[in-house]
Amino acid sequence: MAEEWFRSFFDRLYYETYRPFESEERNEREARFIANALGLTPGARLLDIGCGYARHAVYLARMGYRVACIDLSEYLLGKARERVGEFGADLDIARMDMRRLGFAGVFDGAYMFYTTFGYFGDRENLEVLREVSRVLRPGGRLLIDAWNKFLLVHRFLCSGASVRRNWWESGGYTVLEELGFDVEEDRLECTRTFLRDGAVVGRRTFFVRVYSYCELRGLLGEAGMVVVRAYGDYRGSLFRINSPRLIIVAQKGAAESSR
Repeated sequence: MAEEWFRSFFDRLYYETYRPFESEERNEREARFIANALGLTPGARLLDIGCGYARHAVYLARMGYRVACIDLSEYLLGKARERVGEFGADLDIARMDMRRLGFAGVFDGAYMFYTTFGYFGDRENLEVLREVSRVLRPGGRLLIDAWNKFLLVHRFLCSGASVRRNWWESGGYTVLEELGFDVEEDRLECTRTFLRDGAVVGRRTFFVRVYSYCELRGLLGEAGMVVVRAYGDYRGSLFRINSPRLIIVAQKGAAESSR
């Protein structure tokens, strides 16, 4: 995928329009889901890949986990450092590309939450998984939270339009979101236009490769990991074809179990 959109997408406009949707009650609830889904005891060393402003990591640190946070966005990492200070959390924070994890040590678990996987083409997405596998200890676990490809495609089929347009308001902005699906690349394309006081103040586009359960399981297998559980939502329901999310927990060097 040629467009390295992620280098500039996660900026002030992203933060100011997404932050109002992410209450602390939601952040703590999702952090507890991450801990429960990974099935690791407090004291385990976790890697938060694409940590953003460390919205989950501070709660996991409170639970007793040792968390290292990485992201490419200088803006969001600045917010993460502010948040760590506010919470008094003990976290390691670094600017890092998920394709080249600069760690010599090993982690007990890692997580990529809220559609952090799929930023690249298949080759580089596999490279990401191999890097994660490299820094996981034998038996270490990875959680990937992604869109459910079947539900996403179904929504486009039902709308009867090649581009779906939605308007929403948040953080003092009005946002026009235009969604399309590239059938040749199996990826979602989204352009957001940000307006304030009736004037356009910015426009951002992202692309995410969308995988089915079977496709993602295959990539994980190539990276030396096997799926041990698949959830369909943050309540811990088992994954089904109409689930709102595809949340996979994979283990390095384990025998595969059923969903």
